[in-house]
Amino acid sequence: MSTALPDAATLSRPVYSGWACVHCGESLARGGTPAGRATGQIGAVRLDVDVYQCMPGRGCAATSTT
Repeated sequence: MSTALPDAATLSRPVYSGWACVHCGESLARGGTPAGRATGQIGAVRLDVDVYQCMPGRGCAATSTT
């Protein structure tokens, strides 16, 4: 399932750091999968970062296969 990624400037610290799912905010301590690259900037500073999502079948609505 393809879900639009939020602006990198609006991400929480856990999501920006790759510790939490970009879609639901749940911890990725049990594993995650790449969701893409969130882009954004504040002034002249680019904040682009690779973000991650829950593994399929783990209950995240964005990665559900049903």
